[in-house]
Amino acid sequence: MSRPGPDQLAALQAGEPQAVGAFYREHARLVLGWCIRLGGPGLDHEDLAHSVFEAALKRLPSYRGESSISTWLYGITRRVLANQRRRAAFRRVLGMSQIPEPRSAISTEAEAARIRRRRAIQHALERLNEAQRELIVLCDLEGRTAPEVAAMLGIPAGTVYSRQHKARRLFREALEAEGITECEGELVLLPSHGSEAS
Repeated sequence: MSRPGPDQLAALQAGEPQAVGAFYREHARLVLGWCIRLGGPGLDHEDLAHSVFEAALKRLPSYRGESSISTWLYGITRRVLANQRRRAAFRRVLGMSQIPEPRSAISTEAEAARIRRRRAIQHALERLNEAQRELIVLCDLEGRTAPEVAAMLGIPAGTVYSRQHKARRLFREALEAEGITECEGELVLLPSHGSEAS
């Protein structure tokens, strides 16, 4: 559903259960991935994804179809994440937050190594500033083109290219600081079924 047709959009705006369910199923993994990769430590990524969908359903009347639905959803995700990060920072300043212990039932050493690697990659992402992290996630981890990322971020494609060079260098340095010296294509940070999510 890159751009929903008029009938699909009307069904979504009317809150028809089948249309809302299809919308959620089509975009849930993508939105959860953004929340995990861009949300930062100590946030409940599944709750954030839920908040994104709540906001999206409320804002459907504002969707004009000028961009793909994923570009529109990304804008909403950015705002929800920014608001949540501000709240989390405030709670940390007041000493009201606790980072939950990682949840996992590790069955094998290979699974443990995979989880350690995912965490190290996530920590490397968290070392980047928000703009750099967005570029790494959208361009390198999700494989989006510079023009597509430019549309999602509201910046020129040339700016994406120039910022991407620096972001990649800093990400490589952050990976090395986490003990990862080579990446053999296993930078997918979405949780698989039965594994931990953060």
